[in-house]
Amino acid sequence: MTPSLADLLQSHRDALLRFVEREASNLLRHETTEDLVQGIHLRALEAERHFEWRGEKEFLGWLAAVARQHFADRHAYWTALRRRAGKMLRLSALATGTDAGPAEAPPRSPGPGPATLAERRDLLVRAARAIEVLYPRDRDLVRAIVEDEPLSDLARRLGVGYEAAKKARLRALTRFRKAIELLAQGPGDTRGSEAAT
Repeated sequence: MTPSLADLLQSHRDALLRFVEREASNLLRHETTEDLVQGIHLRALEAERHFEWRGEKEFLGWLAAVARQHFADRHAYWTALRRRAGKMLRLSALATGTDAGPAEAPPRSPGPGPATLAERRDLLVRAARAIEVLYPRDRDLVRAIVEDEPLSDLARRLGVGYEAAKKARLRALTRFRKAIELLAQGPGDTRGSEAAT
């Protein structure tokens, strides 16, 4: 009798846990072993129509291939998030007046300590919350800055002239700065109407 894929995944769970710990150590800084195993199981079940039981050895090879694809996708996700976070940190530093401009990277050290990492994480959280309290147009303009959208493209997309787009972007950045300042003051009522004034 051919075993079901769900049963096979359950019976080989411990082996998969060991495989994840051995093969995905770089991802374990961001995700738990259990999360990765669940992601691999989900991916395997989604590909069930392509699965054909040919024996134990073949199944383990197939499962390893599914796992490696999951690792590659998760690595791509975290790499993209890190790039986006770097842009957001530069923009946040610009908005709070701690950086000379959005094109400059934050100061580098041989290895940021826990305090630096906590400060960056706090700044990213405040920046993300600040973006959410902005009006939709300002939110769009700030995201355009984060994504390095050329001003000429932005003007065309908004249907305005170059100078008008430049002024709109500057106003959005000013409102973003105010929102970050309000959020830095601590728990208070920071509704969109207040942050965007």
